[in-house]
Amino acid sequence: MTEIDRADVGLTPEQQALRQAVREFARSEIAPYVDECERAGRYPIELIQKIGQLGYLGAIVPPEYEGAGLDYVSYGIVCEEIARADWVCASAISVQNSLVCSSLVRFGSEEQKHRYLLPLARGEWLSSACLTEPSGGSDLASIETTARRDGEAYVLNGEKVYISHANHASLYFVLASVDRSLRARGICAFLVERDTPGLTTRSMAMHTLRRGDTAQVIFEDVRVPRANLLAGEGEGFKVVGAALDVGRFSVASRAVGQAQACVDAALDYARQRRQFGQELGRFQMVQAMLADMVTSVEAARLLCRRVGQLKDAGVARASQEASMAKLFATDVCMKVAEDAVQIHGGYGLEADNPVGRYFQEAKVLQIGEGSNQLQRALIAEYALGYRGQRR
Repeated sequence: MTEIDRADVGLTPEQQALRQAVREFARSEIAPYVDECERAGRYPIELIQKIGQLGYLGAIVPPEYEGAGLDYVSYGIVCEEIARADWVCASAISVQNSLVCSSLVRFGSEEQKHRYLLPLARGEWLSSACLTEPSGGSDLASIETTARRDGEAYVLNGEKVYISHANHASLYFVLASVDRSLRARGICAFLVERDTPGLTTRSMAMHTLRRGDTAQVIFEDVRVPRANLLAGEGEGFKVVGAALDVGRFSVASRAVGQAQACVDAALDYARQRRQFGQELGRFQMVQAMLADMVTSVEAARLLCRRVGQLKDAGVARASQEASMAKLFATDVCMKVAEDAVQIHGGYGLEADNPVGRYFQEAKVLQIGEGSNQLQRALIAEYALGYRGQRR
């Protein structure tokens, strides 16, 4: 069997064809422009628009709302193959589908679905998820952004930070509290449109992912109609909890794709580079590193596929499995990226060599969608029976 055949074992013919189509698109239409965008600090909006035209910004949205209606295993394949070419384009797919569209599909009213889900699924709108705040990241129950009831509207005040795609988004998925003393029971999820008065965005200077459009989102007396509340008042934690299951699955799949890119680069270099009269890949210590890299990436891929299979089987919540996949895959990506740089030596740190960029970007995957320290705590609590998940 070929390498590709092995990767496709267990996939349907449709899923195999999807993998090949996405891979070819990513290699030809995305990969050649990534370094240029990073050096210029330019958000790849043209590439993301192409992704939208293919339907991947609405990958898991049902066809009745003009989405692609992909199963979850197929969605993981899309995230993996796009991330193999570019972190930012894969992030746009992940945020839009996992956090925003999945919340609308599961909790949105028909009015909300028709108003927001349709343009998101068609790729006409880009969305952004406003969760993280200056005072805390993973502790969502302690958010300080407030939502004050005022007639048939809520008035939002607060600040979100490290928000991806914020300057280019048309719609924001926002968590705010109607009563901070209630912690999780006071959290609400809102849909806020870009041109709402009082909403502003401000780019944040980053050492890496300069092309990533990372920004602050500031809410100053932002009036949001009551009709834009997702689910009920105080049910925002339920909404985001369900979304984060899918979000962690997509981040894990992206980590597998980026880790595979590191392996590809390291294998190519080990075959080409000669030291002491032979290919670098002939040295046993280099072979040992490569063996661990290949094995760990394959294990991470299988963990991700397991989450997709559970979701496709109708499991409402796969929180423990999603945390396991996110933890393992992003840790693998970090280690594989580090080893890829080590195999390249000094060349791995050159500006024109992508493995140095992969190394920096891998760290962000360990932090996003809940830090890996949080994932370890969650996994242990599920195993101990301290925390349950609905099946």
